[in-house]
Amino acid sequence: MKKYIIKNADGSEQSEMQAIHESRKEAGETLMDYICEHNEDLDIDDDDYLSPFDFVLEEVECTEVNEVVTDFDSARKALGGKPNADFTVAKKILSGNVVQLEDVARLVTDINLKHIEALIALNKLFTIAQAWNKEDGFVPDFSDCEQDKWFPWFVYDKDAAWFLFADAGNSPTYANAYLGSRLCFKSSTRAAQFGKQFADLYNKVFL
Repeated sequence: MKKYIIKNADGSEQSEMQAIHESRKEAGETLMDYICEHNEDLDIDDDDYLSPFDFVLEEVECTEVNEVVTDFDSARKALGGKPNADFTVAKKILSGNVVQLEDVARLVTDINLKHIEALIALNKLFTIAQAWNKEDGFVPDFSDCEQDKWFPWFVYDKDAAWFLFADAGNSPTYANAYLGSRLCFKSSTRAAQFGKQFADLYNKVFL
């Protein structure tokens, strides 16, 4: 899949605007918006005045994360994790948190076996979403009302007795209760990919 990367004219990385885009049009719009905003209080003969010639647009062939991280095991590998073979988990660091032995013991003793399949599926969804967002460089920040956060949503099909992916919704200012901040993404495209690709796991949670 092609992506379009905005760089400075000398080939150096661009850090002051979103650099990587899904289409040439999207990259061009980002670049022009940045140039206009930068030049707003400048004259054309000022040293800092920018033009499109100060940048280059590089087309690259990329492997999409949805083609690489396709299940729980590949997601865990992408995050640098591995199976918890024993209770040495008490001293491990997982996802930035120290997992205490008593927490593991409580998980085993308190879990409602009726919901175990749904909880396993939810853990897989959380882990795969975390890996996708890591690859995209997206960290949901619900204190930032300007940051868009997209999530997949589903409709129930009576004939199939199953939830089907319907669309992607935007939640810019709050954590939506559909499944919360652990399952939101940087764009509607990414949310739609996730919802379609892992509809079976969502159904194990919903049903």
